[in-house]
Amino acid sequence: MADQGASYPPPAYPDKGGEAQPQQGYGFQPQQYPPQQGQYPPQQQGGFVQMGTTVQMAGQPTMMMVQSRANDYMGLSIFTLLCCCLPLGIAAIVSSCETQDANNAGDINRAQSASNRAKLLNYWALGLGIFFWVIGVILIILYFTLFASIFWG
Repeated sequence: MADQGASYPPPAYPDKGGEAQPQQGYGFQPQQYPPQQGQYPPQQQGGFVQMGTTVQMAGQPTMMMVQSRANDYMGLSIFTLLCCCLPLGIAAIVSSCETQDANNAGDINRAQSASNRAKLLNYWALGLGIFFWVIGVILIILYFTLFASIFWG
C-alpha cells in the first residue's frame, strides 16, 4: 500500500472509429482573458491542467550610477621611464599612481586631472626620447663614416 497518496491521470479512451474523443482533464476550466498579472497561461501536462502563479515583489525602482575611471597610462609611463627620458618617466609614473589613487577613492575630477598630467608627461618624454635616439644614431653614423675613415686609412 505504498500507493495510497499517489495521484494518477485518468486512463486513455479507446478510439471508436470516428467518434469524437472526450477531452482529458477536469472538465470545466474557467478561462481568464486576459490572464491576470503574475499568472502563466494554463499548461497541459499529461491530461491535467496546471495553473502557475508568480510572486512579484513591489519595491522602489533602483538607479545605478556608473562611474568611469580615468586612464592612468601606467604602461606608457613605465615604457618612457625605461626607454625614453628618465626624469619625465619618473614624473609620469608618479602622476599615474596619483590617478590610480584618485580612481580608487572615487574622485573623478582629481583622477582626470592627474590622468591628463600623466599623458602630457608621457608624450613629452616620448618626444624627447625619440629626439635623443635619432641624434644618437646620427652621431654614430657620422663617427663611423667620417672619423673612423681617418684612423683606418
